[in-house]
Amino acid sequence: MIPESDFMKIIKEDLVLVDWGPMTLTVSAWQGSHARPVIAAKAARESLQCLNTLSQFQGYLKKRSRTLPLNRPLPEVVQRAFHAVRPVSGELTPLAAVAGSVADQVAAHAVSLGADKVIVNNGGDIAVVVKKKQQAVVGLKSADSENIIGSLRVESSSGVGGVASSGWSGRSFSSGIADMVTVWAENAAAADAAATFIAGRTSIPHAAVNQKKAVEIDRLSDLGHTLVTDKVGRLTQDQKKEALTNGIKAAENLFKKKLLKGSYILLQDTTAVFDPFHILR
Repeated sequence: MIPESDFMKIIKEDLVLVDWGPMTLTVSAWQGSHARPVIAAKAARESLQCLNTLSQFQGYLKKRSRTLPLNRPLPEVVQRAFHAVRPVSGELTPLAAVAGSVADQVAAHAVSLGADKVIVNNGGDIAVVVKKKQQAVVGLKSADSENIIGSLRVESSSGVGGVASSGWSGRSFSSGIADMVTVWAENAAAADAAATFIAGRTSIPHAAVNQKKAVEIDRLSDLGHTLVTDKVGRLTQDQKKEALTNGIKAAENLFKKKLLKGSYILLQDTTAVFDPFHILR
């Protein structure tokens, strides 16, 4: 058995770190105004169970959701991912919501142990639970900078339970050209799926945009021969506006379907915001 100290550390009272394989995850849990590191540590172990389960469903997770049966019995973390991507787009694979799904499951476990405020950050895909009169602040920063470019104030009445980001220059592939698309939604899995979808809709045909087949960059990619963005040169303001408009339209359509609460899009030095509930500061 691997010692817990090899993969989990209590950094401080309100922050527990799990670093194992492809996953770097932090858990913070409180009861009232008091940090509960024991609850956070117990919840953090759930992430390792999730990772083990997901490894057994790699083939399933890489299939387009439209090709997957609706009523197949699945482990909870896999089911969360499937139900997050399917209403967004049948072209998405459950893999597009896996990070958010793990964050949601860990947060739910912390709540079951008595926490009334929980923040789980799974590599930038964040589950937030705030009950009673609690609130949490989630900072937004671009992939290539530590500077905070905005913040989301999450309250129990906001209906926001997850924040996730995607973009062509991030960890995952995208067919779009946005540097960052951040979505806030009912849960982290939903935000993860929506961010992936919106990022893909920011694409425009232009000589400055270089794309390759996903398998040419990573032979194991779930996107197969889909063209993904490999490089984006300088664009004119009109070109950036066109791409951002495409992204905002996609966000608005998902909002109409009640699949997100808002979105922030960054493309080079230009931004666009869809924030109907005025959560972004």
